[in-house]
Amino acid sequence: MRRVPWIALGGMALGLGVRLAGFLAPFAGFLPGCVFKRITGVACATCGLTRSVLALGQGHWREALHWYPALALLAAAAPIAVLWDLRRAWRGYPYPALPESRAFRVGAWLLLAGVWAVQVVRGI
Repeated sequence: MRRVPWIALGGMALGLGVRLAGFLAPFAGFLPGCVFKRITGVACATCGLTRSVLALGQGHWREALHWYPALALLAAAAPIAVLWDLRRAWRGYPYPALPESRAFRVGAWLLLAGVWAVQVVRGI
């Protein structure tokens, strides 16, 4: 049975989407902005994400890193994940099981909370 490289397919689709978003940069002024920030005055957990995607689409890595550091780092690591998944699918290996440890889940939530805290402190 052939394994479907879902991570690779998703990564390539997201990469294409980010690249196409670069063409939408001239229309970014028409976007409504963050409603959460407008109401509360505090950046939401994803504030800067749209601007980061638009910057990545134009190839402006430094600007993307400024607006949403986690996305820029994820985009830099994506080719490795795509290659790993293609190799895994080619050889017919199954996906490894996801970690079930509480420490892993808490660490992921702390990472997300840390990104949000950085965005709030920076006033993005």
